[in-house]
Amino acid sequence: METRRTGRLPWAVAVLIAAAICAVSVLGAYLVKQAFGPRGYGAYTAVTLTGNQGVQVAGDGFIYYNGSTLSSVSSQGAQQWSYSVGGNASFAAGESGVAVWSGRRLSVIDRGNGDTLHTGQMDEDILSAKAGAVYTAVLLSPEHDSTMVLLENGGREVDRLTFADQTVLDYGFFSSDTLFWVMTLDTSGTVPTTAITTYRPGRMMVGSITDAQQLMYQVMFQSSQVVCAGTTHLKVYDYTGREDESRRTLIYGWYLAAVEAGVDDPMMAFVPGAQYGTGGELRDVRMMRANVDEIVRMPFACATLVAKGDRVYGFSTDGHVMVARTGAQKVDAYLLEVPAGQIYGVTDDRVAVMGTGNTVYLVTLP
Repeated sequence: METRRTGRLPWAVAVLIAAAICAVSVLGAYLVKQAFGPRGYGAYTAVTLTGNQGVQVAGDGFIYYNGSTLSSVSSQGAQQWSYSVGGNASFAAGESGVAVWSGRRLSVIDRGNGDTLHTGQMDEDILSAKAGAVYTAVLLSPEHDSTMVLLENGGREVDRLTFADQTVLDYGFFSSDTLFWVMTLDTSGTVPTTAITTYRPGRMMVGSITDAQQLMYQVMFQSSQVVCAGTTHLKVYDYTGREDESRRTLIYGWYLAAVEAGVDDPMMAFVPGAQYGTGGELRDVRMMRANVDEIVRMPFACATLVAKGDRVYGFSTDGHVMVARTGAQKVDAYLLEVPAGQIYGVTDDRVAVMGTGNTVYLVTLP
């Protein structure tokens, strides 16, 4: 009697089939990751600093202090200039100028080429300073009952403002740096109140904004209007302090976590008050700018938010960057191929400045 033997695949064919199955599985996993997971984003430039006692992003690059010298580096990683300022100095880098101070000594440096615009001594210790395109503002001690001095960038004093029974919270220039604003806190009454005063340097006070209904904490500008964020509402005023009540927006429960500085009509990024300050748990972002008001959900928890142009960038502690664009509900996520570190900011040409220790990584963002 004849017995029929069951046919078997040759071992080489079996190996090929198994390899094909593995390849299909890997390809499928790759396609799923590309469609639904974070994409890798690896182009970057590493810059080694000669020391790092402070990095500030401004314009298309950043300024850093190494304990004795200020240096300017472009967003491509090229050093543009260096300026010797000595030890124990503080600085503030703006779009047009860099203010540097130590004790009573002040220096104002041109942001573009590092030339000295002014250097001299103030009559009290300097608490802070900001350099604009036309003027430099210098806040003198003490912190309470302080004095603000406005100088032309060449050094001539044009105004001296005193704030009795008040503490200066913030200040800056606007309207092409020809006007000046100061936010102060008054704690002399039963309820702390904030006030925002606008000035035309060397001439007069333009207007004053007070709000008895809420505590204001941030000032922005939209064309000829002042935008103030408070604990309950976002309010819009003209320069004299008159509110446009038709533009009042309820923001109760939201906190302004990021805003683009030094631009007209900046992007604002609000987060729920319960998420702010919780150590990397920022997920829901309310993007506001002019007529834009929309809420997006970040796919990963953010430790840092940066508002720039029509976008909000979210950076997570595990190396992800998320890009939220106005008008697009989907938030793109990318996995950066640089060591996780401190986020210093994003340049005007959309380069993230991030670093650890004496190394800064410049990552071009979408």
